[in-house]
Amino acid sequence: MTSKSASRIHKELEMLHKRPIKGVTILPVQDDLHSLDTIVHGADESLYKGGRFKVQLLITDQYPYEPPEVRFLTPIYHLNVCQKTGQVCLPFLMKDKWKPTYTFEHILQALYSLLIKPEEGNAFEHSLLNEFHNYSPKYNQKAMDSASKAKA
Repeated sequence: MTSKSASRIHKELEMLHKRPIKGVTILPVQDDLHSLDTIVHGADESLYKGGRFKVQLLITDQYPYEPPEVRFLTPIYHLNVCQKTGQVCLPFLMKDKWKPTYTFEHILQALYSLLIKPEEGNAFEHSLLNEFHNYSPKYNQKAMDSASKAKA
């Protein structure tokens, strides 16, 4: 990792500690700065109320010019999350949409917001989107069940 990248990461982490993000806990940082682990808490106004989901940001040596890979390590039933890998589907996290001005704060606020309101236009799996639209009581129950099990 370049010294410029490491400096940027340190500054962002310092800001996160000075101005915590509602619903997000930053876990102790690894020495190599290639991984940032967090806990995203389900908001009271969401299907994920009471859930505590561990989320990992995998940071490349090219950060901030490339986005980190973001994935839920705690299983979550959510239409914007791959059910097999936990990878998050948000357009701004794609390499062709990412801007170096985006920060960890931006990513973590977006994740917290996703737990309140899923983005239907960015569903990872069509089967979950179909269930979300056509069988919402079933989808809602599965989402709430995943939150009740999520105690990261």
